[in-house]
Amino acid sequence: MSFSLESIGMEKEARYEAIFTTMNDAGEMNAAPIGVKCINDYDIAARIFDGSKTLENIRQTKMFVVNITQNPQIFADSLYDNLDNLKFVKDDDIAYLKNADAYFICLVKSIDELDAEGDHVNEGAKSYIVVAENIKITINKKGARALNRGLYSFLESLIDYSRADLVDEAKKEEYKNRFLENERVIQRVAEKDVKESMVVLRQKMIEKGLDI
Repeated sequence: MSFSLESIGMEKEARYEAIFTTMNDAGEMNAAPIGVKCINDYDIAARIFDGSKTLENIRQTKMFVVNITQNPQIFADSLYDNLDNLKFVKDDDIAYLKNADAYFICLVKSIDELDAEGDHVNEGAKSYIVVAENIKITINKKGARALNRGLYSFLESLIDYSRADLVDEAKKEEYKNRFLENERVIQRVAEKDVKESMVVLRQKMIEKGLDI
């Protein structure tokens, strides 16, 4: 057991992909993939859209669990539909994933509506920022780390860099556009070392003739 988010690789100001499990007052369990921002070593924030079962349950109970997993199918299945009850463990007033690498229990500190203007996902969409305090971390798998997609975006652009001398101008333009999108994602979600590596890669791409 741990109380520090650093113990599962979460870095201040970085954003991670996780599975939130919630339970309503009637004991019905729900799972959903949601991005989570690490505010500090003990607090997190998550943006959750209005109308979701996750937000409804959190409002009822003021608690939820953040499950850390690298299993892509769990992310997919919990997005397509709710998970089968056999994939949950119910423990008093919380529910968590049976095969999570790690999970932590959160107590809600605040739920505030976001300004919908200029929304980067869906302008006008109603959503809320939930800020919560981690009160207990359970690590089930040695070396468990929260998933940060910034690294994967960096690797995609690094592969493009390795091929930039071999492709025509049309393909270089494709690499440029992909780099710019990956750079945007990295600036928003990535950990410090990935951001620093992307700055170097930008210069290397320019040296290879990409007009970035």
